[in-house]
Amino acid sequence: MKPGMIVTASMLTTIAAVILLVALQSLHTRTWGGEKAEPVTASHQPVQLTNDNLVDVLRSLHMSTPIARVEWKQSILTIDLKVKGTDTTYTEIYESMAAVADLSFRGLENVEQVLLRVMAEDEWMHKRHLLLAADIRRGEWPMYAIDMLRTWKSAVFSEELKDWFHLMQTELWRKQFEMTSQG
Repeated sequence: MKPGMIVTASMLTTIAAVILLVALQSLHTRTWGGEKAEPVTASHQPVQLTNDNLVDVLRSLHMSTPIARVEWKQSILTIDLKVKGTDTTYTEIYESMAAVADLSFRGLENVEQVLLRVMAEDEWMHKRHLLLAADIRRGEWPMYAIDMLRTWKSAVFSEELKDWFHLMQTELWRKQFEMTSQG
């Protein structure tokens, strides 16, 4: 066999092998419905929260209320959410609170308690003021409580939500949200 034919034959064989591998990979990652298959345990396997993965885990939260401060110590996650100005609504705050609770108790297996504070930040005075606080503990509320909080449509909490999540609203919360929602 001539050297030119050997090179051509090996190139054609390599190209055919690449095309075959791509085709096999495409068939392997598709289900009968044509959608990409996901590993069964990928999203359902709880993660262990550590100081090493804290930032990456919290980055997965897509919240309209930004995190101002976070601390992880002995199965207790402490988070301060920051509210600037009057543009943030109480429903946005509830959605953010529910996202933190959902991640902490459905997605992380070693979080036993979340201490969550919602802080108003005064841009002029450079001071922070407490609006709302929650002490959410694993096993002290039904799992549907997270969805109830996420979809709550009143600035005033139900007694159930207050009890389950140990919610405390300040006078500033009442002035900012409760009184404006009544008027």
